[in-house]
Amino acid sequence: MLECRALGSPWGNVPQTQEERKAETRARLLAAAAELFAEQGIDAVSVDAVAEAAGRTSGAVYAHFGSKQGLLLALLDSWRDSVLTVLLAEVAVTESPLGQLAAVWDNVGRSVEDGPGSWSLLEQELWLRAARDDEVAGVVRTRNAEARQYTARRLAGWSSAVDAHPVAGPDELAVLVKALLTGLAMQRRLDPASFDDDLAVRGLAALLGMPVPRHPGDDRAPAAPISEEVPTPQGATP
Repeated sequence: MLECRALGSPWGNVPQTQEERKAETRARLLAAAAELFAEQGIDAVSVDAVAEAAGRTSGAVYAHFGSKQGLLLALLDSWRDSVLTVLLAEVAVTESPLGQLAAVWDNVGRSVEDGPGSWSLLEQELWLRAARDDEVAGVVRTRNAEARQYTARRLAGWSSAVDAHPVAGPDELAVLVKALLTGLAMQRRLDPASFDDDLAVRGLAALLGMPVPRHPGDDRAPAAPISEEVPTPQGATP
């Protein structure tokens, strides 16, 4: 029987094409894998469990990805782009340089608070798997290198626009910012009461060589332009 979906047309539900059904199944499997991998750990999740959570058969996993490893690598290809899109959209609507830093941390911190299925925990699971699996490690290294290069270019342009004086050059600064955000995300997950959002923003500001007021919301400096002409590499994230 054909699956149907509502398209909001005056003709009611329109049957999906074969390509649409394939795309929906792939998306369901990736979403289920991301949730289960983050909650239970990659090694503890079976192909059957992913298929069941997605409302599909294990055969669908093999048809789309070839294996559990193929599913994991496909997940690596897909998840970072959506995170980057959300983060940049939130940064774009802020009113000051410190407000933009707050938006970056808010995206990371809120992910931690979203629960066990959040992307920050999934990232940590992927890193753990990469430490034990050379094939996954190669993919993760490539994605991280692309992310560092992209972040370094954005930080260089942003720092110049707001007259900031970072503690290191763009390439090293990208490493430091990533390390701070990742470390704070893990610290918040383990001990939420150990620091507040203000500390996270002040830490980012210190790395970027900006004045660090006690309350970032009091800053009223003009916002930096965030729409630079820099191509987004596949899988990049700040």
